[in-house]
Amino acid sequence: MNIAWVSSSPPHWPATGGFSLVGGNLIPLLARRHRVDLVSLVRPVEEPHLDWARRHCAWVQTVQAGRQSLPLRLGNFFSGYLRGRNLVYRSEMDAILRAGLRQRSWDILHVEGGFVAGLIPEDLPIPKVLAVHDAEVLRTHEMLQCKLSIRIKLTYIARMYREPRYERLVYPRFAQCIMLSEYDAAFNRKLVPLGNFCVIPNGIDCNYYYPLAVEKDPLSVTFHGNLSYAPNVDAAREFADQILPLIRGEQPGVTLHLVGATPTRQVKELALRPGVRLSANLPDLRHALCSSMIYVSALRHGTGIKNKILEALALELPIVCYEASTAGIGCTPGKHLLVARDDRDFAAKVLGLIRDPQCAREMARAGRKFVVENYSWESRAAAYEQIYERLTAGHCAVTAISKAAS
Repeated sequence: MNIAWVSSSPPHWPATGGFSLVGGNLIPLLARRHRVDLVSLVRPVEEPHLDWARRHCAWVQTVQAGRQSLPLRLGNFFSGYLRGRNLVYRSEMDAILRAGLRQRSWDILHVEGGFVAGLIPEDLPIPKVLAVHDAEVLRTHEMLQCKLSIRIKLTYIARMYREPRYERLVYPRFAQCIMLSEYDAAFNRKLVPLGNFCVIPNGIDCNYYYPLAVEKDPLSVTFHGNLSYAPNVDAAREFADQILPLIRGEQPGVTLHLVGATPTRQVKELALRPGVRLSANLPDLRHALCSSMIYVSALRHGTGIKNKILEALALELPIVCYEASTAGIGCTPGKHLLVARDDRDFAAKVLGLIRDPQCAREMARAGRKFVVENYSWESRAAAYEQIYERLTAGHCAVTAISKAAS
């Protein structure tokens, strides 16, 4: 099968999340059995990742992306709202896809991201699959509950009005829309009744994420992620402000270790406090994560699937979190991790694991066993292949009938 993979950002591995992560794990697996061609938006900072793409893809084409002028952004906003067609990069993407379809004989068009979906020509005679990952409208509502700058808040307010109509125009153009969790898919089925949604959760590379033999600090708890992403910043602040003081009131030596990229000023200020330290922009997070005794996630927002939880489970870390952190992950609270009700319950569960390391180790082992058995990327690749095969078979049948009728 010849697969055209169209992405909002170039896939690569290792990657921290989003469209780069999914493509970075699926493309090498698909490329073992199929030919995969890549068409991707690329920003200057992403250029180095194209070397990875060229190792795994038979053909790589890019559209240079960057900050647009205000008039063009406004035109894009209204074109997307009125017609479900993004203007920026549209002509470049159109030319590449039409030429690619003629020259490369694609069987299926796989599109990563709602923005790029609005750039795809509707008349391309090929089955189209759209992976949108999260319910963007739901995410927008949840982002507006976070502490945001005025500029970013206004951006999300604008998206709150544009996105529902945009999705109702764009998503039905695709034969299949794929999401990461049933929670998000159920929301989008109501929002876009004409869309065809199914769920394929992210996987985890358990050969990369495995428990490292490093010395652990028995009084260290850790949290990781993109530390400029508002929900992660809010989670770090809530733990440091509300939960850590309760823990340190009974165990003064407990420290919070924040690990991640591009920390905001607020996160850097947290690291100035007693009992909080920060490891920023590490090339490999595994050693820092494995050196802590417990993983904590005070995330309050539940769209998509939390890759950080899959990673912590695979690293064999005992986890305490709020329920939103487990959205889309079929783990069993009490067996694979602990789910807290509120700040005091969160602190009590962390203290309980510190005081009972044997219980913590048993839960951590059960968590890793769970992800190894249920979240392999191989199973995700097979699920995508089944969709591709079903859609291409149906397309061939319709084409044959049309030819016979003519």
